[in-house]
Amino acid sequence: MNQTPTDKSVALILQRLQSISGNCLIVADENWANVNWQMAHSSEQRTIVVFTNRYNISQNASAANIDITFNDFDFSALESQSFDSLLFRVSKERASSHHVINQAARLLRPNGQLLLTGEKNDGLKTYVKQACKLFSDKTAAEKHGAHYLASVQLHDTNQPLLDDKNYSQTRPIKGLSLDSKPGIFGWEKIDRGSAFLVKHLPQFLTRHITAPKTLLDLGCGYGYLSAQASSYGFTQIVATDNNAAALTATSVNFQRLEINSQVVAGDAGDQIDQRFDMVLCNPPFHQGFSIDGDMTVKFLSAAKRLLSNTGQALFVVNNFIPLEHKAKDYFRYIEVLANNGSFKLVALSQQEPKRD
Repeated sequence: MNQTPTDKSVALILQRLQSISGNCLIVADENWANVNWQMAHSSEQRTIVVFTNRYNISQNASAANIDITFNDFDFSALESQSFDSLLFRVSKERASSHHVINQAARLLRPNGQLLLTGEKNDGLKTYVKQACKLFSDKTAAEKHGAHYLASVQLHDTNQPLLDDKNYSQTRPIKGLSLDSKPGIFGWEKIDRGSAFLVKHLPQFLTRHITAPKTLLDLGCGYGYLSAQASSYGFTQIVATDNNAAALTATSVNFQRLEINSQVVAGDAGDQIDQRFDMVLCNPPFHQGFSIDGDMTVKFLSAAKRLLSNTGQALFVVNNFIPLEHKAKDYFRYIEVLANNGSFKLVALSQQEPKRD
């Protein structure tokens, strides 16, 4: 396991953690990948509790015997004023960061500290100003190269809470009979890549010699692909995601639509053993997330493992991602079915697909 986190702001938190005492809550999102969790162990001076909304992070921390909870940043089980410190590397989404800062106001003891880190482009300075107003404190962020760190002390919480877009609640997406919520990438809209895939789904189905009956939505988000595919006669649909918010929204949508389905927490399907006739995937290769070779390999390897011998997978990715080239190490038949200039659809299988 890496000794230094990939995210330098997270590294700042772990460095500062060594000098902190008392009860400490760490809130960890996707920025906490590649962390040596041995650095976050409890000691005689401090007790560490970790909450994360990413399944892979919960698994890694659990393997290091860290007290960690995996959920959609639901802190309701924690007693008010029960922590001396709350450590948070701000999220990519404002609503998520506002939610955590608001929760810190309840969870911290009087004079407790909220430790915030992030980069300037993350809006760290703005978050610090907002937290200072909420906590009735005055402090400035320390600059560490391109990264910042600030300790905001809780004095009073009589100020209005930050606008977290009602973070914990799902709500309908305009123009869809589906719910979504903050914490999911593109949560307020239909993802353009997913819409492109759905448009060509009938064409993809014609490539199957036998009509597929089982479907896996790999990296399901709020379940859009599964919901749109549910009208094509599948007898079973399984959706999986690494993000707790996505699992929450997908579960709500499947129940409402009465889809014969299962929602599974996992990192690129690593908790699933079944093999499927079809895999649909819009992987998290978008801006702001990793698009390196390791991530591509993870999803291609998962698709290969989870497809039946006669099954086929359909990926939608940004044009600049060389998925079809990397797929040669995993699949015999690879074809770009469509390309609209922004996204491309890549069909993958081990057996030759049906031709017109």
